[in-house]
Amino acid sequence: MRSLQDDEQGIEEGHGARTAGTAPPTIRITRVGAEGVSLRWRPPDDRTDPRALLAYLRACLRREAVHTHTIRPDRLGGDTCACLPGGFETLFTGAGDRIPLSPDAARVVRLAARHGQALRYGYPLVLLGEDDDPVALPLLTVDVQVVDDPDTPEIPRIRAIGPPDVNAALLRHLDTTDPDDLFELRTRLRAGAPDPIGRPAAVADLAVKVRTLLTRLEIERVDDIDPMSTRSTPRAFVDGAHNVAVLFRAGPGGHPDGEPEPGTVEAILADLDPTEHDGIDPTALGGTALEALLGPPERTVEPEEPRGRRARRSRVGEDTADAPVEAPVPLCATPLDQSQYEALCAALTERLTTVATPSGTGVHDLVDAVVRTAVGEGLRVLVCGRTEHDVREVVRRSEAGPAHPVVRVGGREHRVDEIGLIGRLLAERSGPPPVEEATPSSGAEPSHHWSRVLTAWADMDAMAAGGHELAHLAEERERGIKAGWDPDRLFSPERGGPEYWLPRAERAFAGGLGAFQHRGAIRRELGLETDPETLARLCAVARLESRWRAALDRRVRHDPLDALVARLDEAVEGHRRIGAERLGAAVESRLRRGRPALENRLETLNWHHGGGWPGMTGLIEVLPTWACRTDQVRALPPQAGLFDLVIVIGAERTRVAELLPALHRAERALVLGDPAYPGPASVLETDEERRALAFAGLAADRLDERGLRHGSGSALHAARRAAERTLWLNEHLGAPPLLAETASRHCYEGRVSVRTAPDPGGGPAFEWRDVVGVCEAAPGMSYINREEAYRVAVVVDEIDEHLPRGRVIAVVAPTRPQVALLRRLLGSRTFRHRVLVGGPELFDAPGRVDITVLSPLLTRGAPAIVERRIRRMGHLWSSVLTRTGQRLVVVGDRAHWEAGDGPLSALLAAPENDPGRACRALVDRLRAAGTRVVLQEAVEGWTADMVVRFGARRLLILLDREPDGRRLRRLMARGDALNRLTGDPVVVVPAWRCLADPERLVREILAAH
Repeated sequence: MRSLQDDEQGIEEGHGARTAGTAPPTIRITRVGAEGVSLRWRPPDDRTDPRALLAYLRACLRREAVHTHTIRPDRLGGDTCACLPGGFETLFTGAGDRIPLSPDAARVVRLAARHGQALRYGYPLVLLGEDDDPVALPLLTVDVQVVDDPDTPEIPRIRAIGPPDVNAALLRHLDTTDPDDLFELRTRLRAGAPDPIGRPAAVADLAVKVRTLLTRLEIERVDDIDPMSTRSTPRAFVDGAHNVAVLFRAGPGGHPDGEPEPGTVEAILADLDPTEHDGIDPTALGGTALEALLGPPERTVEPEEPRGRRARRSRVGEDTADAPVEAPVPLCATPLDQSQYEALCAALTERLTTVATPSGTGVHDLVDAVVRTAVGEGLRVLVCGRTEHDVREVVRRSEAGPAHPVVRVGGREHRVDEIGLIGRLLAERSGPPPVEEATPSSGAEPSHHWSRVLTAWADMDAMAAGGHELAHLAEERERGIKAGWDPDRLFSPERGGPEYWLPRAERAFAGGLGAFQHRGAIRRELGLETDPETLARLCAVARLESRWRAALDRRVRHDPLDALVARLDEAVEGHRRIGAERLGAAVESRLRRGRPALENRLETLNWHHGGGWPGMTGLIEVLPTWACRTDQVRALPPQAGLFDLVIVIGAERTRVAELLPALHRAERALVLGDPAYPGPASVLETDEERRALAFAGLAADRLDERGLRHGSGSALHAARRAAERTLWLNEHLGAPPLLAETASRHCYEGRVSVRTAPDPGGGPAFEWRDVVGVCEAAPGMSYINREEAYRVAVVVDEIDEHLPRGRVIAVVAPTRPQVALLRRLLGSRTFRHRVLVGGPELFDAPGRVDITVLSPLLTRGAPAIVERRIRRMGHLWSSVLTRTGQRLVVVGDRAHWEAGDGPLSALLAAPENDPGRACRALVDRLRAAGTRVVLQEAVEGWTADMVVRFGARRLLILLDREPDGRRLRRLMARGDALNRLTGDPVVVVPAWRCLADPERLVREILAAH
């Protein structure tokens, strides 16, 4: 008997996806051992059984594939989908519970049983995409199964075995993917069923609900929707709804031709099936990145060491298992910031590294640097991107100098590209090797230059931290001086410094035999009383002065800030040049040594046209960098530890089930994603997912704790739960500073700094067009604001008329009905520029958006449900604020948003303008010297802390209050940009000197003027 946790078929049966014509299996709970404890009710432990998790994920994927199954119009009447005879619609109207099958439908039933697919019934049939990507999908669907009728045993019949549903595949084709929309549609569809027990598929007011849904989804009716008189075939193959009922098979089927095609559900299921020869083996997770995600498996025998580790040890000729881990020296084509370098080090030294990558923080720069560094160290790397754009970006950056080949795998079309790549590499090295073959530079040179970079970073961090501390101490000293405690008067060279008086004051305060002598010295030499309060204050002033003088001494030992910046730039350029030579030599040497492997793989590809992975393992040693989409990992041998490192891009919108095969193939993993996104949406119903959990014997709360629940998280969420820490890329480049800084505060916990240069000629980064509309429920689902949509159309016309050519305008709304209305209003107009209309997913496509027009929908009196829904759409606000390149224009109810909280409220609020004590002190001294000073003045798009005018001349002052070297370098870059744009002198003034040494500072500023 099979274990419940290993019985995948049982899990599928629990979802109603039974093999047609067979009765559901009987599931028995057997007694185990003398105690009679059920496997399902065993006590919880600290680990999740990998076999149970794999079975649960397979069941969820299979059922979701049933919901999202797509039919092509050319398959109507064939083996996939059969049009049922015309007449009275039975199941959805509730007129009956069984339908006789036509010969065409019987053929579909037989093939569903052969391939293990589910049977579904649908009405009415909708044809879409007549000219582009055509589909034939019913609007309403229900699961059915074959039953025998004793009266007519020769005619098989089908009956419904589940509730009616709105076809998720059709909604996805129409870009309606919001889980809230799907939930509301299902609720409204199933409301008021006449007989839900005897007729589970019955829909109350069927014709009315169907017509309402078609109207809301903007689907034309080719036929009148009349369930009393359906047609047997579509009237014509034109877009729209046809009064036709269909029976079709859905979900993944078998793959009789061999290996399933990578990128399909079948391929992922094959990887997740431990019973398959090439599936994940739960006992062989040791040493892989998957072990870090799932935890160590229970095993009775020691697993074989992953092949990747054996190969690496054989290359270096020693056992490196217990060798100390050294920080890697990066090889990169673009400069790295400190957060990127920290992520790179973790990726190459830790088993599982999770990095939060908000939009615009350079995720592809980081990936390119990690890949180049790994290749330079002789490691094998797999890069998995969520989208084709991610993969193309990896390949494109690899072609920049020095180039290193990246093998793109996935579908069959990529084998042609692989043949071309190998042929080109062999042709370029057809002759004998050079007499003096290029050798890598001295091993010390890259590390030497990189150590100079690290030293410059450390010096700037120390300088910034010291200046930050001095500014704090200077404010404390100033308060003490105003209270009559001047440390320069107390601790003069004649009397002694604070380090001399602090221990004496502490002994005097403590009392005892020697206290009298110390109190006398304090009264005699410092002129202070020796009561306890005065002694305590003296101790505090001495401690403060000791810290002040020590910090000041550390500060003056540093090189000048300009010299530090110049030294850093020189070290970065030297390292880039030496690193390029090192990488080029390593790649060339590897290719020449691996020529036999290249020739073998090329010959195999030319002669072998089936599935499998012939000649690929040897090629990975020669071409160490491979790239594919995350759902195409099956294109690579399913071997544990095949790669030294796997990099997953876009993990925030990747399912956990797609992450597992990638992590299984590598020893280490770097998982990258934007935490503002909620994760991929699931079309599974709650009961379906719970049944999968129950049959797998898993606890929902346990999976939630580890982020492994299907449909309620993402690969990024699971990796963040498993990793010891989450690193952040924290320097944004792209969006205007006002927008990106608002996104940082409200979407990323204030972790992201902005280094985007303002565009002085681009106009304001944020505008609001006020319109008070009505937020009303849309027929069928969700909400709409018509007045707001009409005003958006007018605003887009205005922007299009005055915007320079070549710009892109995005029109965004949070709900599907509002997007549909905007498309209707804008679709009939002709624009000078490209205008895109959609929801938050509009920004997923590559390319720049210059102007974003946002219709936020909410207004006074909006229902609480839509208010909560829109305000918590973190991915909407993150996308709009970080992916807008020039200007955000909001068209909505200003008073309503201004009174609430969130990003739009922050943009509308007046900025706080408190210059701080140090700034006020400097301004007073400058004005006393006869200058005119303006605070926080915008100059060429940048903001100067102070603009000092003396006669006809102008001086720009930036105040250094930065706590670390990263912000200090951005401050220096801001000063250079201001100097370049204005031609005026720019002075960076440490904030602590404004309080501690204002007189001399003013003289230096006027001298620079």
